[in-house]
Amino acid sequence: MGMIIGIPIVIFRGCPHIGVTLLMMLPLVFDGFLQRLTPYESGNIRRLLTGILFGIAFISLFIHFHRFCVRIAGFLLKTAGADPAAVDRILRSFGG
Repeated sequence: MGMIIGIPIVIFRGCPHIGVTLLMMLPLVFDGFLQRLTPYESGNIRRLLTGILFGIAFISLFIHFHRFCVRIAGFLLKTAGADPAAVDRILRSFGG
């Protein structure tokens, strides 16, 4: 559910900074480890909220990874001798 909610949020509000993205993943990770290491079991509301936060962060992480790959591809093209102005135009069209 978090990923489904995350797609329109990222489209309309933009992608949060990578640090914020990683912080949004922490509640689910902590809750999961807490349940694994102790007899505690979280309720449905907590699971829903942490899942939504994690899903939004996961979509954002995909976007950050995509941008990183585009930048690396641009660097490799420029290193291989491609026209830097043309590479920059292509990178802008791909969100790099």
